[in-house]
Amino acid sequence: MPRRTLVGVSAAALAIAGAALALVAAASLAQTTPISCFVVHCEPTRANETMFRELTNLVTLADTYTIPLTIDFTAQWAEMILADDARRSAVEDWIASGHEIGGHHHAYWATLDRGAHWDGYTNTPVSELLAADQSRLLGTMSDYMTLLDALPGERTSACMGLSGRDSIDWPSALRYGTSGHTLEDCVSEPTVVDNAGIETWQITHGLILQEQGALLSLYEQTGGGKVFAVVGHVYNFAEDPRPFEFWFRYLHAQDPEGTNRLTVTEVLEESLPDGT
Repeated sequence: MPRRTLVGVSAAALAIAGAALALVAAASLAQTTPISCFVVHCEPTRANETMFRELTNLVTLADTYTIPLTIDFTAQWAEMILADDARRSAVEDWIASGHEIGGHHHAYWATLDRGAHWDGYTNTPVSELLAADQSRLLGTMSDYMTLLDALPGERTSACMGLSGRDSIDWPSALRYGTSGHTLEDCVSEPTVVDNAGIETWQITHGLILQEQGALLSLYEQTGGGKVFAVVGHVYNFAEDPRPFEFWFRYLHAQDPEGTNRLTVTEVLEESLPDGT
């Protein structure tokens, strides 16, 4: 057999062997490393030019480490983006780069419980709101979704922040959801949640502002098949981007190819049983 042919066969064999090793490595990574995702909350009281610029910087940092973000907008952010062609174009670019645009909601009863700022949208009848809050009503959750759906891309997931009485706020079009903020909430498996008769698959997430050693320790204790999700606010990043860069750099080092880094919708679609 001519020498050139032997070289060709050898090169082909090496290529096949290399591909097989890559598949084995990917399978091994999936078995030992949790699926990770990172969620960004865009708060209703901080829909302004400064925060959009900070969000842009956050997306740029995530792209540096190939971290796909799930960016959850409130209706106030949607209005701000829809009013400006450059912002809308930026969101289109983020989607093209692999990021997801989801929804975020500060529900009425939950914000009363937590002392947080209601975003003005609810399916609770206005007559049932506190008298001082009735003038702050901006619309129903149908109005909310009209704004969110006007953004580029498709809405399939959200963090709605619902308490028991807010369960009627869950939009029927949203199939997936997230919740949580504690360290323990970083680890979860997909679970069905019923919101006033609307069933959604959900995972939990923990806030990025955890003690870094505790966050790394929990990640390293979490095996394959689990979801490890972290959430941060744009204003957290504006105040101090270092925890975000620390976490992004760490995730990239654990999984350089990004095999197990997904958006919320990708996490749930890949984790659910066939036919679900």
